[in-house]
This record gives sequence, structure tokens and C-alpha cells, in this order.
Amino acid sequence: MVGRRAGTPERETRRRPPPPPPRSGAAGTVPAPRRAAARRAAGARRPGGALPVLAASAGLPAAGAVAAELTGNGGGPLFAAGAVLGTAAAAVLCGPAGRWWVVVAAPPVVLAARAGTAWLAGRDALRGGALGSEALRWVVGAFPVMAAAVAAALLVVLARVLLDRRAARRRAVAGPPVAGPPPDPGATRTPPPVPTPHRRSRRG
Repeated sequence: MVGRRAGTPERETRRRPPPPPPRSGAAGTVPAPRRAAARRAAGARRPGGALPVLAASAGLPAAGAVAAELTGNGGGPLFAAGAVLGTAAAAVLCGPAGRWWVVVAAPPVVLAARAGTAWLAGRDALRGGALGSEALRWVVGAFPVMAAAVAAALLVVLARVLLDRRAARRRAVAGPPVAGPPPDPGATRTPPPVPTPHRRSRRG
């Protein structure tokens, strides 16, 4: 009986399968190329795609120009506020690949919003030489607004570049997550009960 009781746990231990070898990428470990690709993809895409960027960069300057024409102050503060806010919002919403496109496209977009609304408001009187002189006046009047829009976009782009570099340095210092050893499937199993030897009665 004693030999059976002592040998049973040994047989149960031998029946347990050996733990599987650790696999690459298990328990939160991701290979370095995949981590780099995931960071680039996460930084390149933005929620909503290009539609919010286009709506901000072109819609807000156009809305400001229309509001300025309706109030009788074409090219005034409303137009400037719409142009600057729209360009800055587009620089915030765009991905890393589209930042400089927002900066480069700001002057023609702002000028098109100003000239288009002014021409629609007075297209009956703007013919021949009057249209050329008015177009020159639109360019000169919109130049400060274009410069302000470009400056706002550059500030936003510079701030985003600095924040991205700081985040990259923090990730480099922290390093990749360290994976622990895989769980042993045999350790979670409940061993079968050890048979208890029958004791002989001393009666009789």
C-alpha cells in the first residue's frame, strides 16, 4: 500500500505533457518590423479620411468669404477668421503625408474663396477692364489673409512634428513589451484523486 501511494503521484507527474516552447509574438510580443509598420500606418491614417481635411481647408474660408460679403465687408475679419481657422483645422486633421500639402494649398484656396465670392456678388458690373482691376484688388487685399493662413498651418505642423518626435523618443526609451513565459497547460489540470487503501478492521 505504501508503495502504491508513493508511486501514484510520480506516475501522474510523468503523464503531464511538457510545456510548449515559447513562440515569437506570444503574450504581447510583436516583432520589430511589425511594430514599425503599425506605427506608420496609425500615423498615416486619420479618422474620416480626406473629407474632413477638404471641408476644413476649403469650406471654412468659403464660408467666411460668403459671410463677409453678406455683411458688406468683403475680405474683412470674418473672411480672415474663416481662412485661418480652416487652414489650421486642416493641418490638425490631415496625416503626416498631407501636412505640407495643406501649407502649399493655403494661398490659392484662400484667394479662390475671396475672388469667387466677390465675383459672384458683383458679376453684372465686372466686365472688361473692370474685372482686371478688381482681380488685382482682390489679390492685394487677400495677401495678408493668405500669409496668416500659411503661418497658422506652419505652426500646427511644427507642433505636430515636435509631439511626434517626443512620443517616438518615449517609445524608444520604454522599449518593446516583455513577454512572460507561456502558461503551462498541465499546471491548470486537477490531478485525479489518489486511491485510499482500505484498512482492515481489527474486530474478529
